[in-house]
Amino acid sequence: MFASARKAFAMIFDRAFFSVVLKAFVLTLLLFGGLFVALQYGLQHLPTLHAHWINVMVDWLASILLIVVFVFLGAPVAAIFASLFLDGIAKTVEKNYYPADAPASGAPFWGSLYTGLRLAGWVIAVSLALLPFDIALPGVGSAATIAADGWLLGREFFELAALRHMSRDAADSLRKRHSFAVFGAGIIIALLAAIPVVNFIAPLFGAAFMVHVFKRIQHEDRPA
Repeated sequence: MFASARKAFAMIFDRAFFSVVLKAFVLTLLLFGGLFVALQYGLQHLPTLHAHWINVMVDWLASILLIVVFVFLGAPVAAIFASLFLDGIAKTVEKNYYPADAPASGAPFWGSLYTGLRLAGWVIAVSLALLPFDIALPGVGSAATIAADGWLLGREFFELAALRHMSRDAADSLRKRHSFAVFGAGIIIALLAAIPVVNFIAPLFGAAFMVHVFKRIQHEDRPA
């Protein structure tokens, strides 16, 4: 598994991989830039209150809220964008490391987008559910969040990689037979996703990493 992670990290410096990172990052910034503009527009059209300090406080709270939303939703939004570019990442990984394998037919665009949206939704829902534990029990709550995110990220990223080669039912069956390896890979991705700024690269690293994990599992499952 760590060999697969090392190969995925090496891909960060690949021109094709970096271009995908840049596209996902720019799209994320554009989205949140649009949210910022919309928020400022809305604030300007709020009725002016008589107390100046209340108006100032509303402006400050709105700006802080936007920063919190940016940090909280950065990884899920980047994951959605990553699902749009997964096919290019997977093709680069397979071309560089698995040239002898049969080429993949590719994952359906809408299927990949659905998986990305589902992943983002689950990550947000789980993070919100575990937020009280993060506040009340920082160490235990953070560990529980990483474990839950690891399970979700491992499941969804493995599915994204596997759907390029097989049906959803076959991908689910393969994942269940190798659930421990998939969960371990998901934990690595979740740890990276928990680091600010790095969390924008984590979904794309996860896509490359899980292609390696899928290929290793696929090779192990081949009859001798």
